[in-house]
Amino acid sequence: MQKRQLAILTALLAALFLVSGGLAAPSAADEPEAVFTKQVAGPGSEVLDGRSALPNPAEMGVRSRTAMIPVTFSKAADGSWQWQDSLAVDSSSEMSVMVLSPDAAQWELALYTPEGQTMRLRQGVDQAGVVQRTGQLGLEQQSFSGDIYTFAQPTRGEWQVTVRTAVAPSSADAPSGYLLVSNESSYQIYAHLSSYNLWTNNQIGLLAYAYDAAQDNSTSAPSAATEIIRRAQLRLVTPDGRTLRLLMFDDGRHGDGVANDGVFGALVTPRMAGQYTAQITMRGETPDGTPVLRTTEHIFPVVEQAIALEEGSVTATADGLNRLNFNLNATTSADVAQVQLYAELWGADADGQMMPITWVGGLVAPTADGVPVSIDGRWLSLANATAPFELRNVRLQDAQTHIPLTQLDSVSVNIPETVSRGVSETAVTEITEEMLMGERPTAVTANQPAPNAPGGVLMLVHGYCSGGVWPTGDFTSDVTFQDYNQNRTHDQFANLIRTYGNQFPSFGIVAHSQGGAASLHLYTYYWSGLDYSSGSRLIQSVGTPYQGTTLAGNLALLGDLFGAGCGTNWDLTYDGAALWLSGIPSWARSRVYYHTTSFKDVWYRYDYCNIATDLFLSDPDDGVIEKWSGQLSGANNLGHKTGWCHTSGMRDPAQTQDHSRNANMNTYANR
Repeated sequence: MQKRQLAILTALLAALFLVSGGLAAPSAADEPEAVFTKQVAGPGSEVLDGRSALPNPAEMGVRSRTAMIPVTFSKAADGSWQWQDSLAVDSSSEMSVMVLSPDAAQWELALYTPEGQTMRLRQGVDQAGVVQRTGQLGLEQQSFSGDIYTFAQPTRGEWQVTVRTAVAPSSADAPSGYLLVSNESSYQIYAHLSSYNLWTNNQIGLLAYAYDAAQDNSTSAPSAATEIIRRAQLRLVTPDGRTLRLLMFDDGRHGDGVANDGVFGALVTPRMAGQYTAQITMRGETPDGTPVLRTTEHIFPVVEQAIALEEGSVTATADGLNRLNFNLNATTSADVAQVQLYAELWGADADGQMMPITWVGGLVAPTADGVPVSIDGRWLSLANATAPFELRNVRLQDAQTHIPLTQLDSVSVNIPETVSRGVSETAVTEITEEMLMGERPTAVTANQPAPNAPGGVLMLVHGYCSGGVWPTGDFTSDVTFQDYNQNRTHDQFANLIRTYGNQFPSFGIVAHSQGGAASLHLYTYYWSGLDYSSGSRLIQSVGTPYQGTTLAGNLALLGDLFGAGCGTNWDLTYDGAALWLSGIPSWARSRVYYHTTSFKDVWYRYDYCNIATDLFLSDPDDGVIEKWSGQLSGANNLGHKTGWCHTSGMRDPAQTQDHSRNANMNTYANR
């Protein structure tokens, strides 16, 4: 019998004895699960490089060369249901039209070229000059199937499109499907939120503009191209399913900056907390008069601003653990169980100039006395800092969405001389783990095996809305985390990993997709078996969208349409990922070892991992994430490998099935 089987059998027998024998098994009510959060901190030098600053939403926008055109039927005179619109084809390069609807098999689609040619497209029926195939648009197990029709050299200009069906729409307002149109063109659109103050009863803006992709360096927001867009509209779906349609303006009065600069804006004031879905549609003309049609798709949460920081100085006290403790003044309008903290402690250097001493963060629970802050006093000694002291750039963020709830530029901190001297009596010459994370708990839970005892394991973690992805035969001393086909925030996902890991004295992680981000979140904010493991690599990941994926917004529309899937995930968007990363310190990033992959390039064919998702992603990509968005600054990049895609069912094999890479990860993994 293998050692692991023996261990499992022993545990089962022990559990049976506790239930039926002379000892009573403790109940969950008697001993609730203990959760130990870390007191996250970092050196003042990290303040100066700005790595923990909130992201600029203008730099987190979505680029689009496609149009997802909603199909909304009305009843025709003959009793059938019909929809008509126009398609703008501004390039003679290859054009693709993908039909996305649960009723697509009953649709009759007709396209009329600018020359008057009629092209009738129907599932399984060939049309001269058109290549027909089936594609999957999705993330992990949440994917939606549709027929793709490809036109090699379409005529530039305005095409008319008609869809007829005998199937009555389920809603007079919501689309019955979408036509996804992609045409390689230099003119694309860029859209973004105006701010991250995504609160109820607060005005929120969405901005969009056209740009010339030939002039785009893709490393920052592109410059707006003027006189391209003629008309722009925002369609917003609220958490209760209502649809709002708003015109967007370039008049300088809708959060769009200067009038007539090519940037269009719309302002909304949400009254309800929850998930919002937005689609921006822009129509216009290229400089030579050819019509242009593009859309972008977005999701964003709106939260209650249930806590507000108040002005006023604070006074620190010290405990016997070299820690300075105080409470920030705050008012709450509802029960706030936990918030994410960020603050910088500044003090005077030898010349009397203010300098950053340390920054502090982590998850904290507000109390009647305010928001507790704990700082290791040894940072003062290391920086050789003296009074006056103050906190700068203080902010509290929602623990699940990382949306900033309240901010203060500065708070005066009174640290009595006897207190500051008491917490830093001995000279400090190096940064310790306790200064970065706080004091280690003696045990993560009461029932956990003793930390560092024999029996550490390698935990194999899947991703968002996923089943089992790892071939367990490639690993040793491993266990498989199973929360299959679910949608979790990074924080929820991390806590599930932590709870599962509590049965082991220690563990390292090999993770796929979102599992990598959730594991990093766990290591940053919570004490767990990760902190008691040993080996060369604490967290190893493959195909993790550390900086998000553009597909998250597109799938929100399709999830509403098909009524299936796992739902939307803000943490996987560019915006949500950037907000989350602003709280991840360098010491946590340094313990991550990550891999990215993409499709194999072959000179004689058009290459992709997924023909449908390739319409949205910039090359190279793995069918779900782009190479650039899989990068994690400050972590250990183990390289990019071609010929491997994100999941099974794509053109190249699934990246988790690379047995050579798996063997390498197994060898160096912590346990």
